[in-house]
Amino acid sequence: MDVICVLPARLRSTRISSKLLLRIAGRPLIEWAWRAASRVAGFDRIIVATDSPEIERLVRGFDAEVMLTRQDHATGTDRAEEVATRLGVAEDDIVVNFQADEPFVDARTVEAAVRALDRAESAPDVSTLAAPIQSEDEWRSPGVVKVARAPGGRALYFSRSPIPHPRDREPDFSEDVGSDGAAFLRHIGVYACRRSVLRRWSDLPESELESIERLEQLRALEAGMRIHVEVGPPTGPGIDVPADIGRAERILVTASH
Repeated sequence: MDVICVLPARLRSTRISSKLLLRIAGRPLIEWAWRAASRVAGFDRIIVATDSPEIERLVRGFDAEVMLTRQDHATGTDRAEEVATRLGVAEDDIVVNFQADEPFVDARTVEAAVRALDRAESAPDVSTLAAPIQSEDEWRSPGVVKVARAPGGRALYFSRSPIPHPRDREPDFSEDVGSDGAAFLRHIGVYACRRSVLRRWSDLPESELESIERLEQLRALEAGMRIHVEVGPPTGPGIDVPADIGRAERILVTASH
């Protein structure tokens, strides 16, 4: 069984123009995300999948594998499916959709998420990541996707709204729920699934909740797919809004010294 990592890297972005080309601490964002993926043990192949010849040239410049894909894909899931089709990935192989704007993904949490697909009992269809939310601003930001999950890790819902929302008190971001995670979780856009599941997911029409929240994982959830959420340690920010750039720069500069 092979594990193929795909970094969908479209040039257009909603909040930050051409953000994957942005240089942060001396390197473009796409290179930082590729380096984060390269730290994960067990990937047989890592491929940047882009719709942009400019990103293609940039990625070849740091000696990573890159594939120029169609420009009409609505989601990273659809772009990852094109890569799997062109590579002839076997039905039981695992494809990991690794978001190209996440330079701080914890490698061990990704490895645990991939292992979750091999559970002898109650294996999920899809496995993804989350990290504890550390502040009220992060919890309230629509640029931060939140996830609520059941005991054991099954995803209940993903939202740009602050969830779960305490009715009678202020949220406590140090509060633990059980021994395996926090109550308030930031979703990290990494998805692992079998190729057969990836094809099914990509073939589904856009769902109602997906169109409202603009979150592709809701398409899978609405279709009845079981999504496991692996909780890792607090991490640096994904790059979604301009304020994230400065925070990421400070973290990466500090880490390089």
